[in-house]
Amino acid sequence: MRTRRVYLDATLQTGASIDLPKETVNYLRNVLRLKDGQPLEVFNGRGEISEAMLQLARREATVRIGDPLASAPERVVPIRLLAALAKGEKMDWIVQKAVELGVSEIAPVATERSVLELKGDRADKRAQRWQQILINACEQCGRNTLPTLQPIRPLEEAVTATEAPVRLVLDPRAERPLTELREQPRPEGVALLVGPEGGLTENEVATAEEHGFRALTLGPRILRAETAALTGVAVLQYQWGDLG
Repeated sequence: MRTRRVYLDATLQTGASIDLPKETVNYLRNVLRLKDGQPLEVFNGRGEISEAMLQLARREATVRIGDPLASAPERVVPIRLLAALAKGEKMDWIVQKAVELGVSEIAPVATERSVLELKGDRADKRAQRWQQILINACEQCGRNTLPTLQPIRPLEEAVTATEAPVRLVLDPRAERPLTELREQPRPEGVALLVGPEGGLTENEVATAEEHGFRALTLGPRILRAETAALTGVAVLQYQWGDLG
């Protein structure tokens, strides 16, 4: 049985006992069916990782931090994914799979054709949900550093705030393919903008291009928003990251 990984937003000091949140206790006890004394692997999202021991009480639980474990730095080109808001659970899926693929930053973007509209409390609650999905994805896939989740921004504001050396926008109308990146050396960072269902408008692509984004296409097929986002990330990771 593999050792379960648990995220703790705390300094991992050997010998310390740290209380677990109720949600984590419920997951460990009722979903994973772990028992008192079960060994765990804990990480704090800032590169620290340690052995630990689960200590279950009747309604509460703590972990006792053991010896630190080696944590190799992520050998990937930093990828900032600017993903247009997608309806239903598609955005949840994009966040989860983008984390698994190694993105360093996720920036939800409101566009003209975004079906999902989030403002105020709804936006805050959805951001909290995405943050938890992000944490769970790191627990599952073995990442020890949490990617950054940016607040929801309008497209123009999002592209204006992007300073990656290489900036790309996926557009099925583009004449040049994403595969042309084969000839480009590995950059210090890359930003990838992907549109919603229905795609980005011509004006939105033009706005991105005005801020240094290069319009490229994934090929002759029209992909769903979530498929395009993750295909684009996978291509970048294969070309410049740790999938190649």
